Amino acid sequence: MSKLFGGQEEEHLHVQLTAPPRIKKAVAIGIHGFFPIRMIRSIIGEPTGTSVKFANEAAMGIQRWAEQSGQNVEIEKIALEGEGIVLDRVENLYRLLSNWIDHLHEADFIIVAAHSQGTPVAVQLVAKLIEEGHADNKKIGIMGMAGVSLGPFYGLDQKLVIRAYTPFESDSLKELFAFQNPDSLQTRRYIQGLRTVIAHGVKITFIGSVNDQLVPLYSSLCAHVNHPHIYRAIYVDGRVHAPSFIIYLIELLTKLRNMGLSDNGIIRDISDSLAGTLTGGGHSMIYNDHAVYDIAIKYALETSSIPDLPVKVNKFEVPMPSNYNPYHLPWTVRGMLDQDFVRKHLLEDVKKILNKFDDWNPETKQLKDIKYRLSAIRNNAPLTAA
Repeated sequence: MSKLFGGQEEEHLHVQLTAPPRIKKAVAIGIHGFFPIRMIRSIIGEPTGTSVKFANEAAMGIQRWAEQSGQNVEIEKIALEGEGIVLDRVENLYRLLSNWIDHLHEADFIIVAAHSQGTPVAVQLVAKLIEEGHADNKKIGIMGMAGVSLGPFYGLDQKLVIRAYTPFESDSLKELFAFQNPDSLQTRRYIQGLRTVIAHGVKITFIGSVNDQLVPLYSSLCAHVNHPHIYRAIYVDGRVHAPSFIIYLIELLTKLRNMGLSDNGIIRDISDSLAGTLTGGGHSMIYNDHAVYDIAIKYALETSSIPDLPVKVNKFEVPMPSNYNPYHLPWTVRGMLDQDFVRKHLLEDVKKILNKFDDWNPETKQLKDIKYRLSAIRNNAPLTAA
């Protein structure tokens, strides 16, 4: 069984839970990602993450929500297909979407389900709809599954040998790594899009896969951007035996982020050690779980809005050999455990994590290194409330 973690919405310090709104018509939009076809087949098998699948899954999620809230909702499904670099896809998909513009105007709720490279595409596409006046007086949600908000793993471009693909594929692949650069055009347009949609009241759910072999957790969770309209959760593939200590630790970290508090950069520090094997399925399994869609729909529909609060974008250094410091992780975890809020309100979470740490026998070199570096926290962790 797969699991989705992220803390409960009730604990979010900014947005508040609200009663389910009355929805007469909803639109579910699916936007696929992009990795070269040859690469997808050689690494993660035949691609199944199509826009049609995402639109269908999101529509079924809306139907489940409607049944739970006792409503009869008309649902229109829109699958936006088309390859290319992000900026080109935004323009091309916007033109395609014009064929359904009447449905968008009539909708009370729009959910956009996107995967991988489709996440920045979805954000900028919704921003364009807002700027053109097609998204007024309606609730809107965006769900980014394994999105490349900060690019793929550093150095993965060398492993994949970009030269092996066609010029068209190579350009799109190279572009993904441009999101690692805060000054690139791709990053600046993406941040601009995030500011636009959040100011309009759009709710964004970022879901990362713990054993993703292509996109690090700090990227899929958009770790550098802060706003109460952003909710974060992690997906754990039930077929993979992920260490309980790691899962509970990340659960606590996402809970802190969803409360508007800092994770002390721990998600960044441990992401590289969580990378799945290039023949694993972390990147491509996330969109098969109904809970992924349910949590994004509930967050979009059943929380209050505070769009007047500006989006905060933090300086972020993508982990690479030149800035790697093995002594950083113990200090960041120590700092997280010493936070007043953690000591006062999350002590049971800390105890659970420490117990799992004691029982943890890591098998990989990367995870053994994490346990060694964190060995000191067991003797100094706060076990009583402040």
